[in-house]
Amino acid sequence: MRALVRPGTDSDWLERLGVEVVPGDVTDADGYGAAAYGAERVFHVAGMVAFLPEMRTLMESVNVGGVKNAVRAARDGGAKTLVVTSSVAAVGGGKGEVDETHPWHGDDRLGYASTKRAGEDLALGAAGKKMRIVAVNPAIVLGPEDPRRSTGGDYLIRAATGRIPVAVNMLQGFVDARDCAEGHILAAEKGRSGERYILCQSSVPMAEFLTLCRTAAGNPGRVWRIPWWFLPPLALLAEWWADRRHEPPKVTREQARMARRQAAFSSAKARKELGWKPRPLTATIRDSVEWFQKDGMLENS
Repeated sequence: MRALVRPGTDSDWLERLGVEVVPGDVTDADGYGAAAYGAERVFHVAGMVAFLPEMRTLMESVNVGGVKNAVRAARDGGAKTLVVTSSVAAVGGGKGEVDETHPWHGDDRLGYASTKRAGEDLALGAAGKKMRIVAVNPAIVLGPEDPRRSTGGDYLIRAATGRIPVAVNMLQGFVDARDCAEGHILAAEKGRSGERYILCQSSVPMAEFLTLCRTAAGNPGRVWRIPWWFLPPLALLAEWWADRRHEPPKVTREQARMARRQAAFSSAKARKELGWKPRPLTATIRDSVEWFQKDGMLENS
């Protein structure tokens, strides 16, 4: 097993698992090609998450250009299967149950969603007889064994410690990291070429998620609900304050626009075609909180 890892990234844990680490970057076509050469399966799991307009160009280079390089590297290296990690954000918004057939209306103001969608379209459009290409669309990824504090892990820690005291009336989809990994493997083994599969164990109201996290951490408390229209001016203020302090904003206007979505993402296709069986969200939150507590991350946050 081989992994392409950006130079300077802590990869000791990969090496302890017996993974061959190849320094490189997905935006470097030649480096990607060298890392993928001779592999039967290639999993392109790289992606950049950002919600500020000034990050759009960099997101395009990673979320679109990186996928283009993955397709080329896998094809030229002789791979039989390429699995590309997209996102539920690339499926689109809407209300009620949303599955893989949901129409994409596009929204250039949402840089993350639109760049992930463009990368996914590029990958699936290249699927052919010589190489199977499958996309998976995970929701927000949570789980234990998260020493570098992923985006989802940081979100859970902030929720469990009460540092997110308010909730907008929106649905949020989640998936356990362990189930997400299994979904990738199942997609490589059973997924139909040119198809996408949503990996979402459940979609719940934000207030419910915050309450579950606080309860699991033994930190019960009231979660205040706020109307959506309050979020855009709050995000504008947060961006202004963060700019003055030269730090990332706690919430952005792009995130405020995404908060209008009320989609409950369905994983029925992955369950039926891939045999994917994710665990309950409550088990993921429990296991994650216990791991962060043992690692001291909750106490030091």
